[in-house]
Amino acid sequence: MADTAHAAELLCRNCGHSLSGAYCAACGQAEHDGHPPTLGHFIHDLVHEFLHVDGTIFRTLKALFFQPGKLTEEYWAGHIVSWVRPVRIFLIVVALHLLISTGVGPLNFQLVATKSPAGDLHLSVANGGKVPDMPKGNVPVTAEQHREFFEKFEKAYALIRYSSVLLFALAAWLLYRRQQPYFVNNLILGLHFYSFWYLLAMLASVLGRWSFGLNNLSLLAPVYLFLALGHLFHERWYVRLFKTLALYVFLLATELGLALAAGWSAYLVAH
Repeated sequence: MADTAHAAELLCRNCGHSLSGAYCAACGQAEHDGHPPTLGHFIHDLVHEFLHVDGTIFRTLKALFFQPGKLTEEYWAGHIVSWVRPVRIFLIVVALHLLISTGVGPLNFQLVATKSPAGDLHLSVANGGKVPDMPKGNVPVTAEQHREFFEKFEKAYALIRYSSVLLFALAAWLLYRRQQPYFVNNLILGLHFYSFWYLLAMLASVLGRWSFGLNNLSLLAPVYLFLALGHLFHERWYVRLFKTLALYVFLLATELGLALAAGWSAYLVAH
């Protein structure tokens, strides 16, 4: 019986694989996991997980904000587990933006739906927290029509929100395919850039409530992109400036096009 109990202790409680150290080589579970827990073990695990997760998050956010291109460079070099993964941080930031920001997308587009004297729906778009001007002769839609339209708009925009990152990756790959031939690595750059852009937009939306000038904070994004490209590709500044402007103008057109596409999709569904 003693030998049987000892043999069981040498097996992973999760997958049954033989243990040869503190962690299972097959699934990664710790040797002490699955045993009858003590209060000391529980407190140790709680403190470890809290410090590990928070440390990773804070370190990732610090690099994302203050070291443009650093996270992308780390990922390209294979240094992955020390940072929050690009897809995860992007999804978290976008979710926070949806909850906190009053605008749409990384430019905080403001949309206003009005009706013409003939009864046709008209969609106006402005960025930077500015309320779009109402076309002459148009009147605001009713509160019920406004709610119904923007519910449909959010559903339409949610379906195409992430395509802008793919388009950024394609544009970056076309510009830098000699230096970085792998499309997925350009997608990683896009995820990191958009994560920063959405965070900046979220800050602009919050701080803009106290000072309207801060609504345009997200326009610092091209400066960040210029620095990130310099960190990653080490080109001459004027070549990098040209490529940064080309990418950013492309992104502006993309974001505006996606917002309008979502708006008209909502309009067609509503009719």
